[in-house]
Amino acid sequence: MKILVVDDDPGTLNAVKVGLLSKGHEVLIAGSGEEALKIIKAKQANAEPLDLLLTDLRMPKMNGLKLIREARKIMPDIKAILMTAYGDDNVKRKTRALGLCGYMDKPFRPEALIEMIMTNGRDDD
Repeated sequence: MKILVVDDDPGTLNAVKVGLLSKGHEVLIAGSGEEALKIIKAKQANAEPLDLLLTDLRMPKMNGLKLIREARKIMPDIKAILMTAYGDDNVKRKTRALGLCGYMDKPFRPEALIEMIMTNGRDDD
């Protein structure tokens, strides 16, 4: 699976990348929403689809919800998982309203993330 991981915290970005690589996924990383959109546009231009966008909620300039919306303008079928340490019912509701979108509270166990990815990004709460 080709996964783009987006987080402004380098430690989280690296930890998630290492965990996903160890499970055999192809992983791209971005430190901001803007950087992620550049990667998504380049992949789309080269007809190289991404399977999953895994993004943090709180990032400077562009938050994860906006990133998902913008990414879907470029790749309408991309699945997404929103990660956040600042979630609440409102954020969960907005995430679910996007469709094809999962939600993970930070901190999370690597196994929980892998499980969500393997179930196509659904959180069945």
